[in-house]
Amino acid sequence: MEATGQIAAVRQADEARPRPHGVALRPLALAGATLTWLAIFAIVVSVLMLNARAAVREETEAAFGLANAFATMRLPTAFERRDMMAEARQIAADIETQRHVSAELRDATGRPVALPLAPQPQRDPPPGWFAALLRPAPQADLIPVSQYPNVLGVLEIRTDPGDEIAEAWADFRLMLPLLGGMALAVLGVTMAITGLVLRRLGVLGAALARMRAGDLAVRAPQTGLAELGQLSDGVNALASHLARERAENRRLQGRMMTLAESERARIASDLHDGIGPQLFALQAAIDQAEERAGGAADPALAGALAAVSRHAAAIRASARAAIDDLRLSPAEGASLAEMLQELLFEFADMAPEVEFALDAPQDLPATDEAARVALFRFVRESVLNALRHARPTRVGVALATAPGTALLARVEDDGAGPRPAGRKGLGQAGMRDRASALGGDYTPPRREGAMTVTECRLPLAGAQDQETER
Repeated sequence: MEATGQIAAVRQADEARPRPHGVALRPLALAGATLTWLAIFAIVVSVLMLNARAAVREETEAAFGLANAFATMRLPTAFERRDMMAEARQIAADIETQRHVSAELRDATGRPVALPLAPQPQRDPPPGWFAALLRPAPQADLIPVSQYPNVLGVLEIRTDPGDEIAEAWADFRLMLPLLGGMALAVLGVTMAITGLVLRRLGVLGAALARMRAGDLAVRAPQTGLAELGQLSDGVNALASHLARERAENRRLQGRMMTLAESERARIASDLHDGIGPQLFALQAAIDQAEERAGGAADPALAGALAAVSRHAAAIRASARAAIDDLRLSPAEGASLAEMLQELLFEFADMAPEVEFALDAPQDLPATDEAARVALFRFVRESVLNALRHARPTRVGVALATAPGTALLARVEDDGAGPRPAGRKGLGQAGMRDRASALGGDYTPPRREGAMTVTECRLPLAGAQDQETER
């Protein structure tokens, strides 16, 4: 749940940041595939049109030449005594039945002569633009029909590529669905591959988001793609390196905190051994002066000695408080639960009207010195804040463990509640810094029902080691 919340927070932060300018992969792949198909379509159509135009021209020219030769060879000469118009009429009818050519017979007055034509199969006419693209330059030839010395008529033979263009249009109409199907197949394969890559990148992105949220134990899975597999290996290697570096930083932070506590203890000991005897001697001298001045009739001297005695007592109290704050605990070296129990006994002496309670399990895992000190100071600072600012009647301290991962310290009180926002003291900043240095979390005081609750969570040493190994 915590990792999910961290990832959600990271995603919200990413959404709040301005997005860099760029083009999404899916629209880019779709546009690229579409443009590629359009280019292929244009090339294929152009090749088909050029080939069809050349074929129409060649077929028409060949048919025109054959029809011309056929008419020339079949038509009787002008000196033969035969029915020349009947012969020409039959020749024109035969040519009309041929492909790619047409024939027309006209008499001497220019009127067309009807031809005995058999019914021809009808084809769907191609569009005008298509026919105009394929139609070659027209050809025609006039063959006179004469019987010496008279010209009876004329036989005109013309190219007619309509049937060849109709066949090309039929082939073109057949190719269009094939090209459309190919386009859909290309687009489908392109988008499928793009979707596969994006899903794999999404998996890597989710792993990176969890790593960015602080979960360096997560590993980017292998995606089955060689290039992305190398990326996953690089991400995992980086995560392992960062986990080792973070563990080393935490170890150094813990060492620094331990040394800091040792230095605080040394300073407390020096203050106790150096200032303590001097303050005791000062108080003894003040007592002697007060005894000797007891019989004096000078009230000013008596008042001055009383003021010096009060100030000396205040200095002793301040020195004792500073020494107690620097010194870790009277039970130094004991377990965390024992240290906290001793701490609550001291607080009970300081505030007898407040009820103090400690809830710590018997099987509490052992912690390292840095975590033990950090949690002890968190509890002491939190309880002191409650006593100083909230006037509670009950203060509870609880220790708990998340299975194998972290140790949680919780302090709650029934006082007046946390201070308003914007008035955070140095104590909370110190607790937050200690928790962050050890890889944990500090939750500032918040209100839960009638109780004010604050928490500190620190990872167990074993959990940190496992994260580093992974």
